Amino acid sequence: SFTSLTRTRDAADGVIVDLVPPPPAVGGGIDEPEALDGDDPAPMDSPVVARAGLPNALLAGLPAGTAFGTFVHAVLEEIDPTSPELETALADAVSRQWRRDRLDVDQTLLVHGLAAAVRTPLGPIADGLRLADLPPTDRLAELTFDLPLVDTRRAFSARSLGEVLVSTLAADDPLRPYADRLAAGRFDVDLAGYLQGSIDAVLRVPATEGGHRYLVVDYKSNRLHVPGAPDPLAAYRADLLVAAMEHHDYPLQALLYSVALHRYLRWRLPGYHPEHHLGGIAYLFVRGMAGPATPFHEGCPAGVFAWRPPAATIVGLDRLLSTGVAP
Repeated sequence: SFTSLTRTRDAADGVIVDLVPPPPAVGGGIDEPEALDGDDPAPMDSPVVARAGLPNALLAGLPAGTAFGTFVHAVLEEIDPTSPELETALADAVSRQWRRDRLDVDQTLLVHGLAAAVRTPLGPIADGLRLADLPPTDRLAELTFDLPLVDTRRAFSARSLGEVLVSTLAADDPLRPYADRLAAGRFDVDLAGYLQGSIDAVLRVPATEGGHRYLVVDYKSNRLHVPGAPDPLAAYRADLLVAAMEHHDYPLQALLYSVALHRYLRWRLPGYHPEHHLGGIAYLFVRGMAGPATPFHEGCPAGVFAWRPPAATIVGLDRLLSTGVAP
């Protein structure tokens, strides 16, 4: 799995050694890993006090950590984002999840914060659509996969993943530096057997050239801002999310998920063409998604990391995982 792969980096001394600097100090920083740290930090002591004229960051002051992330994922998986009674549906889902988890969280604030996230435009990657615009028929939640890789006699180095990226990504791709680090041996491990995982959601959105595109979506509850910051949303600006993605190796996760989607569509979608149907990835940092008032930077909404790697990247990774040979 992606998690077991990333944990190989802490084999030397029990600590994940990160090579990526934190994002610029624009009211935020990188907090604990969402899914790699079993500890659930206590709720923040400092309330979030927004300056006049700034949009409300309703989720900013809620707890961070694995338990909260799992809670949020379970709620978003269950609800229909297009429900005309969205707050009621969210309240019911939050209440049911709370009875299972007993998480110390302000349920009312969580409901309104998640409603705002669901109503946040996703930007150009989804032609401005929101989760609230996509009915269940256009959303496949929790696509679980077990993908066969090469057998142990043909195991290949994780460095090869980076080599595929380096050979297929443009020089100005925002994640080209991360590709270089993968190729240089960010993970010193051989891969074989099966790849397991679960994609939070696959969205089907209209394509401008006709038909549909399919997006890999992952919900992230990471706290990237400084507790008590007057403008916590500033830490979730789209261009600053690149550092957060690299810090947790989420680009690798997104690419592995994209290979899973590629195989799924190849098997299930008549007339499938990767160049047309693979729509890219959208990692949704929900604490930075504030509804219609969400600030934009260079046309991209806060809280939404969007990336559409070339189809050749996904096809090349699929071949590598299948054969152990880079294209």
